[in-house]
Amino acid sequence: MGHLSLKAILDDAKTRRYGVPTLWGGNVEKVLGHIRAAELNCAPFCLCYNYGLCPELPIEIGIPLIVSAAEQARVPVATILDHGDDLEMVTKAIYYGVSSVMFDGSRFPYQENVRLTKEVTRVAHAVEISVEAELGAVGGSAIETRGDKDIRSVMTDPLQAKDFVEQTGVDALAISFGNVHGAYKGEPKLDLDRVRKICELVSVPLVMHGASGLKESDYQAIIASGISKLNYHTAMSKKAALNIQQKVENVPADFGFHSIMNWNIQFYQEETRHLFDVLGCTGKANNFNKQ
Repeated sequence: MGHLSLKAILDDAKTRRYGVPTLWGGNVEKVLGHIRAAELNCAPFCLCYNYGLCPELPIEIGIPLIVSAAEQARVPVATILDHGDDLEMVTKAIYYGVSSVMFDGSRFPYQENVRLTKEVTRVAHAVEISVEAELGAVGGSAIETRGDKDIRSVMTDPLQAKDFVEQTGVDALAISFGNVHGAYKGEPKLDLDRVRKICELVSVPLVMHGASGLKESDYQAIIASGISKLNYHTAMSKKAALNIQQKVENVPADFGFHSIMNWNIQFYQEETRHLFDVLGCTGKANNFNKQ
């Protein structure tokens, strides 16, 4: 089954109303843990490359890593460039084999976002690559070094979302409705009425960036409102770091780093299996066997 486009996976998720997580494939342990979890749970999902999270991992290595894993997987796995910010990065990601790209033009004025996204879509669709775009601005930051320079949120306008999708022809749309990248400060205030309105007006699956760190009971309502793809990173990343910290407190003198790698693979496998259950995508890989 293996490597599929984002459109193929999200169209099924939108139709059947379940959530598909996008998980950062930032190292071998994460990639193996996520893939093993997906195969054990029979769950489709998406692996992403995000330069901002680890600039030391170049695109020339990061993308082939996740693409190779996706191609060998026994379940549907999409790969995506996350938050590509120019056409050069997008075309490089396509060259190295991703099935999908996310172009983030949210920092630009509306018409410029439309123009740039339309050009990205033209290039990507010419080689059958799916495109995700962002309208509005998802605040916060998953990159802790930004400190007080977090991005300010701008809620997505439903009518503008309809116009944007029609003009650009994108396959998925990331929207802003109170969600933030990174850790939430205080109680999250998600405008699910806004999500429902956008879902009524646009034909493509909707995406939530900043989906980690919420109550497990929140996810069912988020997905029911119309979100099909949920980018999940910060909460799992912090828990992984704590897991390592606790385990290395009393290690023997001959302890080797390979043991940490094995811990991490197991950690990500267990955490990801649970996430698949929470989002409702466990067992949904069977849908693709029937197509």
